[in-house]
Amino acid sequence: MMRAAILAAGAVAFGLLTVVCLSRHLPPPTASKSIIPATFHARMELGTLTLRGSLPSETSKATILQRAQELYGAKPGRVVDELAVDPRVGPASWADYVPKVLPILGTMTERGSIIIDGRSVVLSGRVASEQAKTKLLRAIGPMTTAGLELEDHILAPSSASALRLPLGSLQHKLDTALSRNKIEFDSNKSTLTLNGRVALDQLIMILRDVPQATIEISGHTDGFGAPDYNMELSRRRADTVRQYFLKHGLTNPFTAIGYGATKPRSSATTQTALQKNRRIDLRVKGVGDL
Repeated sequence: MMRAAILAAGAVAFGLLTVVCLSRHLPPPTASKSIIPATFHARMELGTLTLRGSLPSETSKATILQRAQELYGAKPGRVVDELAVDPRVGPASWADYVPKVLPILGTMTERGSIIIDGRSVVLSGRVASEQAKTKLLRAIGPMTTAGLELEDHILAPSSASALRLPLGSLQHKLDTALSRNKIEFDSNKSTLTLNGRVALDQLIMILRDVPQATIEISGHTDGFGAPDYNMELSRRRADTVRQYFLKHGLTNPFTAIGYGATKPRSSATTQTALQKNRRIDLRVKGVGDL
């Protein structure tokens, strides 16, 4: 009897020891991956189509690229592929419709773009007539049935008055665009990320039709780091934005200024507050206190 009790106690002890050892050597549980929305940006300019964005699968990317080549790739270099496949990107029902709406870029004069940020589809460009605009908007219909909200910035001859926005309206458009898509840079650098370039491309479509507007581009950082370093980093980032605008044909009078951490939006030290303080602002001269 005593022997059986000793054996039973030994078995229990061995089992506990096994559990402890295994728990020490098992890999830690992996954190659930955060899902980010798919994005897509197609810009047609001077006969060259540039594709950017983050897609959920190689299949969706290949289908979009194949259709773009069929439509616009008759000559080498006419389709520029900057699309990325990101495993963090969630499913996007609208991705299946992208190949069907790519032809509308060929109906725009000189330049045009389709930008999808996961919530809305933004159309920008000029067409030859109101009839052409109506046909274009009808063609984009499948995107709205996929749950995207349409933002129409298509200009037709009869809507030429829209080319001269009041400065207050222009400021509102810029602020709205920046609230939806932040101008991002690589950490501690003045190099734009893919999302940063997409954000600037949206701003270009707004600014292109108001070349008379004077714009201040201001760079801002959080309060960590040496003040001189932050000031210089913010200035270089603001100038990167200015150079990007000029490279893409904007003729507005731009000034690029770095404010470092001297104009924070929040005095808190939470991650959310710090992200608000790290930013690029665009201000229309003549509006507010500028």
